[in-house]
Amino acid sequence: MIVSLVGTDGAGKSSVSREVSARLAAAGLTVEHVDRWDIVDNPAYPSARFMRPDVPDTRLCVAEMPNPVRFLFLMWSIAAALLARIPAAAGPGTLTLLDGYWMKHAASEIVYGLDRSWAESVTAGLPRSELVVQLRVEPEQAWERKVGRDVVPYECGMDPSCSRGSFLDHQRRILALMDDWARQHDWVVLDAGADLATVVDQVTELVRSAAPAGRRASEAIA
Repeated sequence: MIVSLVGTDGAGKSSVSREVSARLAAAGLTVEHVDRWDIVDNPAYPSARFMRPDVPDTRLCVAEMPNPVRFLFLMWSIAAALLARIPAAAGPGTLTLLDGYWMKHAASEIVYGLDRSWAESVTAGLPRSELVVQLRVEPEQAWERKVGRDVVPYECGMDPSCSRGSFLDHQRRILALMDDWARQHDWVVLDAGADLATVVDQVTELVRSAAPAGRRASEAIA
């Protein structure tokens, strides 16, 4: 079963997905926590061995790519992280928890000018998530979480100064698009502005309630 935790920059996807994965594993579920950068310098992904091990520099290089090259690279890296593991990495009863999946990056690239209908047609070819949870946070709160730590121009409309105004404007546009997708595709929407423990509790319960016992991960993406 594939579960995707999605949201704008600063929504807490990585923190929540790590905590939820740990809780589910402690409860006896077989969980694969997948992030798009797992493919870098990782023997579990032999077909991605050409990727450079310096992830921060790779992120900068990707941001410099023109569209649609950047979008296609991001979709490849996301799909590779999910599908290109060595066969032994997935087994009976595995629950695959995706940190982000394609949603935020597709929304970002559409905001950057990519044709929406074309981008959506590309993402439609990726494996389907049986549960999508949108961690929804207002851009002002996301900024407070990220400022002074890891804000990059890609999150700020390519503003090299990474100003608060550029971050808020860019993230509002991404959020509007993701809200539209949430309504269209019946995503579960949670208030990610709540404290981390509360959000982790809510997501853990959602996933545990949705996960069928003993299902193969390969069946979930067939």
